[in-house]
Amino acid sequence: MISRSKQQIGVLIMLTGLLHTGVGLILFTKYLLPILSEGVWNTVQEGQWERGTSFWFMMFGLLFIMLGYITDWLVRKRGISPPAAFGWMLFALCVLGVVIMPVSGFWLGLPQAWILTRKDTLAGG
Repeated sequence: MISRSKQQIGVLIMLTGLLHTGVGLILFTKYLLPILSEGVWNTVQEGQWERGTSFWFMMFGLLFIMLGYITDWLVRKRGISPPAAFGWMLFALCVLGVVIMPVSGFWLGLPQAWILTRKDTLAGG
């Protein structure tokens, strides 16, 4: 049986991705608007670090939404618990992020990683 906290983990990961994307829209509006107004195609050039950073910040948020969705689908639709390795990889990513950027949202991923690494309880036990 999949634990109640693990049943919600996909939604938590999606919410983290949504928060990340929302923060990106607020912080990087100045750099994202020119990308849109210039037609998107090939609008992040070498040396345009602010645009590149903005783009990758947004992509990371969208990637987290996708990871949360597939995790939620596995748990709720298929009844499959995500592998603990997923939690350990998320943990490693977040620890590295916290070490390099202590004032960041990487801290939000640590409890999610912990939930993903926990063993599921057996039915009746």
